[in-house]
Amino acid sequence: MTSETGTKRIVESIPAAVLHGAISALGVSHVLIVPDTHQKTLLASLTQDANLQMLTFSTEDEAICVNAGMWIGGAESVVIIQNVGLFAAMNALRGVAIDMKVPTLLIVGQFGRDVSKTVEENAPTGVRLIEPVLDAMGVPHYRLDFSEDVGVLRTAYDRSRAERGPVVVLIGAPTS
Repeated sequence: MTSETGTKRIVESIPAAVLHGAISALGVSHVLIVPDTHQKTLLASLTQDANLQMLTFSTEDEAICVNAGMWIGGAESVVIIQNVGLFAAMNALRGVAIDMKVPTLLIVGQFGRDVSKTVEENAPTGVRLIEPVLDAMGVPHYRLDFSEDVGVLRTAYDRSRAERGPVVVLIGAPTS
């Protein structure tokens, strides 16, 4: 992407309202979160939405497991966490979302990302390694680095349902 000034854009902060609208359009009833400083404006916006039930968990694996229970019970939900928390929840991701074939959309903030650099140039391993680990596990993933790409949330949500498994959307910059 190129900015209006002609410089190459690497990533931009996506307004919470844009992401909130895209999440609401999915038709989910529940948003499962582990508090995420990277997406704090999005979480604050979603908390104010009377049409969504927000459930907060202590750990990411709890959120993934409750997502499975909700799906089994007929509810539709999304999980919002950080990249470092996704690393902590790899066993739940594997055992529940992958092996049990549970549709799971994970919206994952790239905590620690230097937004002036590409993902590959970033020093934190939580940023650089998340995509290779997801590739190794066979988990589809998308980058959401620009507002105009917000439609990837619908693509990822639909794919998680069609393929009955996890799909990750990585949010590159802290939300605004």
